[in-house]
Amino acid sequence: MKKPILTILIIIVFLAGIYAYATNGIFKSLKITEKFETNTISASCPNILLKKDNVLLLYNSQKPEVEGVNPLPFYNLDEYINYLEIQRKKGYRCPVLFLQNEVNTQGEEVYRMRPSPFELDGGVPEQTTLYPGSNDIIKVIDASREDPPYNKGNYPGFDPQGLYVGRYTDVDQVHDSTEKAEISDNPMDSNWGGVLFTQQSLESGKYVDNSVKKPLLHTPKNIVPGLFGENLPKDQLE
Repeated sequence: MKKPILTILIIIVFLAGIYAYATNGIFKSLKITEKFETNTISASCPNILLKKDNVLLLYNSQKPEVEGVNPLPFYNLDEYINYLEIQRKKGYRCPVLFLQNEVNTQGEEVYRMRPSPFELDGGVPEQTTLYPGSNDIIKVIDASREDPPYNKGNYPGFDPQGLYVGRYTDVDQVHDSTEKAEISDNPMDSNWGGVLFTQQSLESGKYVDNSVKKPLLHTPKNIVPGLFGENLPKDQLE
């Protein structure tokens, strides 16, 4: 009789322990949530930066206005930058709403919200990662050259959609490579050496691998043209 009672007591204690552990975890999670919900921004943090008549005024809306203190004036950007550096060294990073005093099309003075005093284009990010930087060279994706070795050395195909307009590609890099010389044989360069200089470059064999020749339309291995009176094949390109 004692064994069933002992077993029941052990089960009750075990279930009570599970319940206590579970409720303790819930209480901890509630405490963590409450910590996140509280306002962690110090009341001493200024929250409004106003630009008017080329003067920056830093306000703390939670404190009364005191001349020279609230708002704190800055007569140029260097003074404001120096102030920010000092505050960040102390560990203060206060979010600030920047407003600029402007005159609208109706001649009325308004306060327009801007991203920062360093970048005044509203709604436009200071930097974008949508496209690579101007110094990055973009490789042209060309289906006409994607089957090596048969298409090796082909010129890039025409881009009818203008996908690379305004972007610096490896084709542009090849074009600009001739501008590095003192005199260029490329007529499209500003430092072009003229017609005679280009002709001399061609005759020197510089572009022998890029020469275009007429195709041989008919060259059977067992017939020598003209040996037995046969007429030579007509060149359709002439």
